[in-house]
Amino acid sequence: METSICAYIDCRELDESRIVSAAADAQNRGADRLVLFFFTDDEAVRERYLNVARAVSRAVDIPFFTTTRAHRFEDVKKAFYTGARAVILPDRDVKDNGILKESTDRFGISSIYVLENDTAFTTDGREALLIKEKAGADPCELKSFADDLSEKGEPDNLTLALNLAETDIMDFKRKLLDKGLRVNTFSGKIDFDELVKNTDDLIPCIVQDYKNGEVLMMAYMNEESYRKTVETGIMTYFSRSRQQLWVKGETSGHYQYVREIYADCDKDTLMAKVVQIGAACHTGNRSCFFNEIVRHEYDTKDISSVLASLYEVVCDRKEHPKEGSYTNYLFNKGIDKILKKCGEEATEMVIAAKNPSHEELKYEIADLIYHMTVLMVECGVSWEEVAAELANR
Repeated sequence: METSICAYIDCRELDESRIVSAAADAQNRGADRLVLFFFTDDEAVRERYLNVARAVSRAVDIPFFTTTRAHRFEDVKKAFYTGARAVILPDRDVKDNGILKESTDRFGISSIYVLENDTAFTTDGREALLIKEKAGADPCELKSFADDLSEKGEPDNLTLALNLAETDIMDFKRKLLDKGLRVNTFSGKIDFDELVKNTDDLIPCIVQDYKNGEVLMMAYMNEESYRKTVETGIMTYFSRSRQQLWVKGETSGHYQYVREIYADCDKDTLMAKVVQIGAACHTGNRSCFFNEIVRHEYDTKDISSVLASLYEVVCDRKEHPKEGSYTNYLFNKGIDKILKKCGEEATEMVIAAKNPSHEELKYEIADLIYHMTVLMVECGVSWEEVAAELANR
């Protein structure tokens, strides 16, 4: 049985800044998932809570659960539209009505949990969720709970939703691992002895932003820093000038949280993809590589870069109108004109797809994407939000 460690986040105060910060912090410290916990019958308060959940969705990359009262299917649908991977419904709301069936038919059995007391299950019993609101969960107690589930017919996956505010999550995972629970901890697939070091017994490590691949810095690791990085999930190096271990961000707060680490083909260089807090460079620059030597102008064809650049240009046109701009013409005409153009471009794409020329089709798809981007800026939707929604499906 796979066991996921989920950070329990109490949302009753609806303090968006605190909740988003707690969610990002839990993600960076090693939580596998999040659960945003809050039930209310007040429609206005619930909408505020859903807005907080949307803010969390924009701030984190790990899956999160959200809770909701469910008096009708629309309540469940709104909860999913926050970007949640799964929705937790109170048992009392889905007894003897069609809400549960309609919800599982629409969003899938594995995406709907039914909560009774502190335990929730999917309707097929294959996914289990235990929620502990108080801090300081006991590894022995959690192991006992997992063993009880096994005796009743072990689910495929168990999620432990715990208050982890004051917890070293990676260390807590190791304690659970020692108790026999299968949890997701970092474990180096290549031992330091297998790597090719320089004459000082060090290996260089190139560090990239995990989202966009930007090269942030280069530093060295010795065996101790390598093992500490794998153990804690926080990039740790060996300072050649100070001849001591160096946890990146320990003094500045600009930590680097590990997403992936690879060795190159010769195993003499490491590449780490990280969540970078603040600036990577001691000068205050985001990256250490900012001194331009040569540059040849070129057009990138990387789709994420192109869409991001297009979005930025459209946003700039909205904020700083330019005379003669077609984009500003659309904004000036308003939402109905933008929607009309999206409809026209979608129709032209369909017609192009019926013709043998792929050149015409790609042209019409590009036209549609441009007009969709204008619509997204007008409505305040980003490509990152769309990408997150696609990733959840």
